[in-house]
Amino acid sequence: MTSHIPPALGELRQLGLITAIEFDEAMAELEILALDEEDDIDMPRLAAGAGLADTLAWLLRTDLLPQDGFLRRVQDLSRQHGGADLLERQRLAADALNLLNRQAIDTLYDEDLINQWQRDAAHASLPADRLLASPIAALREMLRQGTVTAQQFEVLRTRQHGSELGRIIVDAAARQARQEGPIYARPGTWVMAALLLLLMAFAGRAIVSRPAPSAAAVPVAEQGVERPDLQQRAAHAVESARLPGAGADLSITVVQDAATPPVR
Repeated sequence: MTSHIPPALGELRQLGLITAIEFDEAMAELEILALDEEDDIDMPRLAAGAGLADTLAWLLRTDLLPQDGFLRRVQDLSRQHGGADLLERQRLAADALNLLNRQAIDTLYDEDLINQWQRDAAHASLPADRLLASPIAALREMLRQGTVTAQQFEVLRTRQHGSELGRIIVDAAARQARQEGPIYARPGTWVMAALLLLLMAFAGRAIVSRPAPSAAAVPVAEQGVERPDLQQRAAHAVESARLPGAGADLSITVVQDAATPPVR
């Protein structure tokens, strides 16, 4: 492994934004790139004297620092740091993401897929909490935001001129758009809806054709049931309220659930 450690890479390790394993892998990659004097390796190079944000962006671009793991690490920073230390690390992470997202947008502009106004509008609305890992993701993001309209995208998809890289980007974005379409446009959705309606129709027919229950089948709780305990309590209450000297010619029947009392 090369003995020269880029200062920014070592500081990122000290800040806890990369792990020891990621640091070692980055150093190994830098050593390989240093031996490749003719640029035969298809790997972005880290500029000499690159700052913290540029070095972090290089790690993310080369996938030496996986995006998902990095974003989770940034979200957990508040558990380990606070105050100025936390703000420094969050700002550094945001700057690195911004650099990469701007580069993805600039690639779309360089390939003549968007105009200058669309590029500037996309720069102004870049997501600060996630990485547009490729120009394909950047184009999909612009479609979601409306910076590139569906009509403009269709023109890109059907045009006959343009670079090979531009064609690859548009075709991949169109394929992802079909795969991530709204739920009502996905294959099988209408079949499931039709089956559900058919099941509901059969269930409704079964309910309508079911014979009405006979009086004998009505649960006991739904019929008039005399409660001896309630009868005694009601008789006592009436006896207490009766005027002195009046005859106790009362017949009390307590019926539960407002059922029709039996005929005496």
